[in-house]
Amino acid sequence: MEKSSTSAQSTTTTIRGMAIPAQWNARFEVTGILVACRDERELRVENFESFPELRSFSQKEAFFTGIIHKKDGMESILLESFTPIENVGE
Repeated sequence: MEKSSTSAQSTTTTIRGMAIPAQWNARFEVTGILVACRDERELRVENFESFPELRSFSQKEAFFTGIIHKKDGMESILLESFTPIENVGE
């Protein structure tokens, strides 16, 4: 699922994916998160420090809304919000 709304310079998109740890510091604290989508697409969360609750949200699925950027073949998302998906299929 992917939804978009367009403004003058950027596009806000909602994607479905799973938050996974992607980077750690010397104390093994998560310092970076990727959103892994079912189609093997991975997006780095640019503003992870603005969403510290993502640390404890690891390996859970959600809808992530933000502005997606592509640079040097890597996609990233400037996250605006995320909504957890509760017990899909139950």
